[in-house]
Amino acid sequence: MPTLASAPVAATRNSARVRYREEVTAPDSAEATASAVPAGDASTPDASAPAGPTAEASVPEATAPAGSAADASGPAGSTVALPEADVSAAVETDAAPESGADDEAAAIFAPDTTPDTAPEAQWAEGASGGTPLTWVDAVEIARHPATEALDDTPPAASGGALLTGAHLRPAITRPGVLVPLGVLVGLLGTYVGSAMLWPLHEVAPAVQAVELTTIAAPAAAITWPAQGSAAVGIGGIGTTSSSLDAAAIASVTKVVSSLMVLDRMPLAVGEQGPEFSFTRADNLAYWDYRRSDQSALDVPVGGTLTEFQLLQGTLLGSANNYIDRLSQEIWGSPSAFTAAAEVWLRDRGLDDITIVTPSGFDDRNRATPESLVALAELAMQNPVFAGIVGTPSVDLPGAGTVVNTNGMLADPGVVGVKTGTLGDSWNLLTAKVITLDDTTVRLYASVLGQADDAQRLTETRSLFAQVETALEQLPPAVAAGTVVGTVTTPWGATTDVVTDADADVVLWNGATAQASTDFSLGDNRESGDEVGTMTSAGPLNTVTTSLSLADDVDAPSPWWRLTHPLELLGITAAQR
Repeated sequence: MPTLASAPVAATRNSARVRYREEVTAPDSAEATASAVPAGDASTPDASAPAGPTAEASVPEATAPAGSAADASGPAGSTVALPEADVSAAVETDAAPESGADDEAAAIFAPDTTPDTAPEAQWAEGASGGTPLTWVDAVEIARHPATEALDDTPPAASGGALLTGAHLRPAITRPGVLVPLGVLVGLLGTYVGSAMLWPLHEVAPAVQAVELTTIAAPAAAITWPAQGSAAVGIGGIGTTSSSLDAAAIASVTKVVSSLMVLDRMPLAVGEQGPEFSFTRADNLAYWDYRRSDQSALDVPVGGTLTEFQLLQGTLLGSANNYIDRLSQEIWGSPSAFTAAAEVWLRDRGLDDITIVTPSGFDDRNRATPESLVALAELAMQNPVFAGIVGTPSVDLPGAGTVVNTNGMLADPGVVGVKTGTLGDSWNLLTAKVITLDDTTVRLYASVLGQADDAQRLTETRSLFAQVETALEQLPPAVAAGTVVGTVTTPWGATTDVVTDADADVVLWNGATAQASTDFSLGDNRESGDEVGTMTSAGPLNTVTTSLSLADDVDAPSPWWRLTHPLELLGITAAQR
């Protein structure tokens, strides 16, 4: 009768858990039928059962492991019939085999290839053994999956509790990390601090001048005399006239002849020069001049007149007899004087003036109004001449008190020069000095062919007044607030440099000034700080104007400092 055989597997000496399978021998059909009922419990099979092999018991009972107490389902030593379908059931048990049982265990584990004796093996239930990994908690292993947890899974849920209680050191706190990191942080802090505090001497802002065009004076708009011709001008700037035609100038000729005398017999201020004696014949000649309707002054018979006195009588009293005496003494003849006059005028660029006689009592003595202005400007540069023509009156031996024929001397600022009358043509050449913003301005006017003395005075005053009004209304050559430069920085900040005040340069009739700038930025960075000067030079005066910053010069940003260390050190692109 087949029996259920089981062979225990010997445990290893280290009590490791060993799983084994119990081998069950399946009974043949007849024996299985006979053993379906335990001993002592006889039962008669159903008469209706079919012939052939009997049915196997429907409920198998588990076989206890070797050495255990008898199964409660039957007495010891009884045989339990297992259904053919459950022959492969296995029970996991703990065993402690004796030493030397390796061969027996190998025989047991070797599978039986016989179909009737090849049940499916099962692991024994409840088997337990030693725990080799003492720090591993089996409960925690069972509780937490071994799969990797998601980022938002708590550590306990992702198996982190396996190392609960372990003293772990973060990787960042290791000496191999902390020391280099500390050095790096220190170097970075040093660099940042140095970049933030490094002086900007090597990247100082630069000032670049901008192209500057000064404002030209408006063109002169003069209302000219209705009769004759005229010209007006400013010494050193220019002249404008109503006509380019030459006209008879009469006694204005004496300006040329007097200057020629002073060139041949120069005088210093206060000097009288050589003396000239006069006789009765000279007195008689005086009356001849008067009878021919010429202007003349009496002479001291038996007395003398100095060069200076003769020039005074010539220029103030317009005495023809006085200038003729000087011309005769120097050149000897009228023709010699005429030749000398031509050379003198040509040498001075006065080509539009023609002089035949020294007195002007000849309508061949002619000039344009504009050329007379140039003559007056030249004549007034001689201090002896200027001193004489600016004298209202003088007492001369033989002539008495001589009053200056130039009625314009009564006007403020008028300093000369000379009248001239021939027939019904009244002429006047006048010089006037005014002050404009501490600048001395010399005005000159010539009027020719006027009807009488009053008209020539009126027209002269009108010309002067028009010029003075134009000067008073003159716009500045460079207005305040004009941008004359730009401050630029390597970090991109810019601001303008502007003028602080108007540059009032004296200009007239289209004249212009030349402006130049001198920048001195230094450490000035705020709006309004003075950073230089501008010099505006005109024909008559020069004006210096301070320059300042229109806005603050922004400092470099921290980012620029951090990203431009080479520039802070003064290392240019060419040096890299």
